Amino acid sequence: MAQDYILLNDRAENGLIAINKSVFYAISEIAIQEIENAELAPSTFSKPISIKIAKNELQVAVDLKVRYGANVNSTCELVQNKIYENILFMTGYKPNDVTVNVVGFDI
Repeated sequence: MAQDYILLNDRAENGLIAINKSVFYAISEIAIQEIENAELAPSTFSKPISIKIAKNELQVAVDLKVRYGANVNSTCELVQNKIYENILFMTGYKPNDVTVNVVGFDI
């Protein structure tokens, strides 16, 4: 069964500290909005950002569209770095995998 949260510490004096998947989704969404040449790819059947947590490891997969004429490689690298840095900065947790899938171009 898939987890819906990540434990940041096992036991503390006052209890457990955990972060829900929706927090990582929101952080990833904000990170992509800050990048000029990237846009989330809307889909009718699935969400453009997929967050998976297995054995307390975080995997982020993003489907995006790149603006026509922009360098795809550098845009994808920028998106990966921005998502990784924002999650690390805002939660203190390092994602194990950030995957960017280009599904189209924005003209």
